[in-house]
Amino acid sequence: MTQVTTIDTRNIIIGMVMIFILVHIGFHSTYIQYFPTFQEFTWLHHIHGALMASWVFMLVLQPVLIHTRKFAAHRFVGKLSYVIAPLMMISMLIIARVSYHKWVGEYGSTEVFSWQSVTWMQFSMFVLFYSLAIFYRKDTFRHMRFMIGTAIIMVGPSLSRTINEYLDTSLEAYFELIPLYVKTGLAAALLAVDVIKKKDWMPYSIVFLAFLFADLVYYARYSEAWQSFGRIVVKVLY
Repeated sequence: MTQVTTIDTRNIIIGMVMIFILVHIGFHSTYIQYFPTFQEFTWLHHIHGALMASWVFMLVLQPVLIHTRKFAAHRFVGKLSYVIAPLMMISMLIIARVSYHKWVGEYGSTEVFSWQSVTWMQFSMFVLFYSLAIFYRKDTFRHMRFMIGTAIIMVGPSLSRTINEYLDTSLEAYFELIPLYVKTGLAAALLAVDVIKKKDWMPYSIVFLAFLFADLVYYARYSEAWQSFGRIVVKVLY
């Protein structure tokens, strides 16, 4: 297996720790502060939260294991992702279904599924990036970048909650737009670094184009194409 450089690994660890902190800040007001009673939440929320937390923790742990040259442990944790990732995908779909039925009576199917454009793009990108990471699991350079793609996805929900709960109320109108731009900006910056350093730009180009497409879907969330997809989702999955 190709080794990553110490400098790359340290930078990744710093980035993952920052995402870990952002996730905890974002979800403190909407979930963590209700510990230990969690009276307003169901077991579905707990399972979903535990899976998401385990993924973020794994994203922090894996580069640390590489940096400390504990490659056997790194491979073991990687194999755990074969269980965690599919369960995350299932939980994301279940939460989306529950949310749809919770709000459809009040706001209507068109409006609710327009909201879920962000959710469905996050789901689709996670499936894409994780699948590519596993496909390139023996190519550390590409594997690492697609896993970083899954980490960037986590920025969105956390940043949305942080804006909505802690920042100036004038920013609340942009609590969906700012995370979209930040995620796409991060992907673009990482792609630019690889291009400038004349490294393989394929992984981050896919990550960047995926986030860019997700932004376009958000702006097209009321279009007939997206709503037609929504009707299929509702009929088949909801």
